[in-house]
Amino acid sequence: MSTAGSPKKARSSLYTRIQKFFLVMGLLYGLAIVLVMTPFLQSSVLYAQHIHFFSYSKFEHPEHYGLAPGKTINLQLRSSDNTSIGAWFIFSDPFYRKLPYPPTPEPHQISEAVHHNPTILFLHGNTGTRALPLRTVLYTAYTARLSANVLAIDYRGFGDSEGHPTVQGVSKDARAGWDYLVEQGARPEDVLIIGHSLGTAIAGLLAAELGKDGIQPRGLVLMSPFSSVRALMDQYYLFGFLPLLKPLSMIPLAPRLITWSLVHKFDTLTLVPDIKCSVLIAHAGNDWDIPYSHSQVLFNAFLSPILPQAPPLPENPLSHADWQTYNDQTSLHAQKRDQLVSTTQVAGYGTLEQVQVQGRNVALLLTEAGGHDIGRVEGVQETIGRMFGFY
Repeated sequence: MSTAGSPKKARSSLYTRIQKFFLVMGLLYGLAIVLVMTPFLQSSVLYAQHIHFFSYSKFEHPEHYGLAPGKTINLQLRSSDNTSIGAWFIFSDPFYRKLPYPPTPEPHQISEAVHHNPTILFLHGNTGTRALPLRTVLYTAYTARLSANVLAIDYRGFGDSEGHPTVQGVSKDARAGWDYLVEQGARPEDVLIIGHSLGTAIAGLLAAELGKDGIQPRGLVLMSPFSSVRALMDQYYLFGFLPLLKPLSMIPLAPRLITWSLVHKFDTLTLVPDIKCSVLIAHAGNDWDIPYSHSQVLFNAFLSPILPQAPPLPENPLSHADWQTYNDQTSLHAQKRDQLVSTTQVAGYGTLEQVQVQGRNVALLLTEAGGHDIGRVEGVQETIGRMFGFY
């Protein structure tokens, strides 16, 4: 009898273990959702400003991080709410070579530099500081390949900057960087705004603010952007394969609750109508942090003023005539888009789509490779140089 009962007991034991497994997974999932809704954790994950790659960064010695001696001036800027913001101003290679060697950088030289060469205002992503090697290699590329000066800032709470990051706060920090360049004599049309990852949301806020003020920068570059924090959360996978929020879509009002709980509501998509300058959006197909579909959404939003409105996908059963109308409208939208958008495919590299929208250039560059740090790709730097007149 004991032998006959063994399979039954084994099945019961297996069933119990499966129940426990799903119970534990459910509890862990619930805990993850609660944590996501916690303001402190939201800030820590989004900005990650406390993650340091060096025990102590000597910002007064940029040479320690690969920059040429005397090429960089360490600065402290003041935002409109009197928060002190750490920054580096890096001279363009042509200007730097004119200085006596070894150079002794002086703040008054910044006015001369912005007069002779265009300047890039660089807004970095989360974690680390302006001294992160992944960022200093970009400064080197911009100063050499594009012959541009670079102003790289650390938002409040990052590096040697005061305060704690918030949407409003980091927006003021970006504006402080812009205002500093203008105070030094830079013309708006000589300043290119470049944002990477989280920095694209901050760059979008700055460009929209300038647009409302009637100020036209040289352009805006969004590298590896997300359309909004909320949209990014919908596509976020724990450990790369577990969807974090998709199961909540089956629970009434749950998505609204998540949206309500967001503290840092970066939303570049809603800023598109206020951005009046030329725009380049660049994204890699193998970006595992932010899907390139976010860049496609943003590019299509910039196109919307010159295209017929795309019909929404029907939700209810339609008659044959209604379905035909939907197909006709979709086809018209696609044909018009193909007529207006110029597409260039480069074998082994990627695809560049360009269009004129209300008197300015808008482009989408999708590369085959490059990962999340797409700014390091020489082809991207080349596209920036050609599109914004650095050559």
